[in-house]
Amino acid sequence: MRHPVKVYITSSVICFIVLAIVQVMLVYNTYDLLNRRFYYEKKGRINERYTKAIINDHVFPGGKDIIENLLSPHYHELEKLYKAGDTTRFNQASQQLLHTIFNTLISKQNADALLRDIRIKEGIHDSLEYLLVVSRIDLQFADLKYVNIYDKRKKYPLIDDQIQTPKGIRIFGDLSDPDEQSQIIGLFVSDPKPYTYAISFSLYADPHNRRQVVFKQMQGILTMSLLSVLAIIILFFITLRNWIKQKHIADVKTDFINNITHEFHTPLSAIMVANKNIQNERVLENKTAIRSLSDIIERQSQRLKLLIGQVLDIATVDQLYVQKGPEDLNVLISEILTDFSIKFPSDNLQLSFIPAPSTIIVDTDSFHFTTLLLNLLDNAVKYNLQEVKHIQVALVETDADIQIAISDNGIGMDKETIRYIFDKFYRNQKDLTQNAKGLGLGLHYVKQCIDAHQWTVKVESEPGLGSTFVIIIPK
Repeated sequence: MRHPVKVYITSSVICFIVLAIVQVMLVYNTYDLLNRRFYYEKKGRINERYTKAIINDHVFPGGKDIIENLLSPHYHELEKLYKAGDTTRFNQASQQLLHTIFNTLISKQNADALLRDIRIKEGIHDSLEYLLVVSRIDLQFADLKYVNIYDKRKKYPLIDDQIQTPKGIRIFGDLSDPDEQSQIIGLFVSDPKPYTYAISFSLYADPHNRRQVVFKQMQGILTMSLLSVLAIIILFFITLRNWIKQKHIADVKTDFINNITHEFHTPLSAIMVANKNIQNERVLENKTAIRSLSDIIERQSQRLKLLIGQVLDIATVDQLYVQKGPEDLNVLISEILTDFSIKFPSDNLQLSFIPAPSTIIVDTDSFHFTTLLLNLLDNAVKYNLQEVKHIQVALVETDADIQIAISDNGIGMDKETIRYIFDKFYRNQKDLTQNAKGLGLGLHYVKQCIDAHQWTVKVESEPGLGSTFVIIIPK
């Protein structure tokens, strides 16, 4: 059973992982699409105000004067280096000049104040992130030919690396991931006159919680996706549970049919051994022995008759009905052990009984008690790999209760096994005798008998050291 279940679970988990990956990809693609199409509805008002504020100006109010004042003294020097073809010195001189221009713009920028003023006048209360960048600067010499000295696609070692971004030189702001949807202004300004410059700059603005806004737009898709995955998980576990349950029932039915004879082995073996002994000529001459063997056959025949119905009922009934009567436990246990030991050679099984020093009478159903004890004895032999199997039954009376302890030198059990041994159909698949036949009903029946009598049972066991079952009968 375990192997098909593992295959089923593994296959289902793989399919679920594939489905989850597909779901994640679909959700991510939806997010990416909505993020790319995201439009901040108020950026048009910011654009209008900012554009008016920088009419005939560059980058921010007063930026044009800063750039022209720094560039003007160097036009002829740069033109001379450029026309002389001295690329190295031209690049070095232009980068040093750019370094000065950019740092001056950064130190004297007033874009933050301007944007605060725009937001107040327009009543914009959203928390925004900004980025104001210069993306290109070209110089125009006497021949009116543009010469590029800065391009955002290049790296400039003489310009501070901290202010170089993929969008250009950061003059103001801390928006880390600007895109086309967050662009407020993108201008390229030039003056077709000798010894001037052309500049390209952009302003970006985006809500700081843009991802939250996008996810809010995706709320319906995310909810349906999560609900569908949750529904699949729930259906999987329900289906798995039902499948395991049905397969378990089918396996138990098959196992029951294939191994029903094993459950009746104890009374049948006792009857067969007793009958064979009766056929012995020396036994035939001993009427006492014949009478004893006849009593065994009678008891086991009656037990077998009742056991047939009992085993069939136990698979469907969870509660036993007991008919109690007074029984002498010393006598009853002694008879049970005699019937049990007759089918084993003395050199293979050493069965001992320590009776109580005085007579102990309890109310019990003798049939169910006999079956209970025989099940424990049978397990003590079946789950035992020792060459000589030692089983001891001790009857002890205390002030509070009567205890019947059944001890063996078998393979023992770990704590995990002990937790489940009384469950119906449970069989430990890890024990050393897992090929031993059985239905997993024996100890379940033991627990039913004990519960029906309103007794309790205690189990003490360690792997390799044997087990002890203690039946506690309160006074």
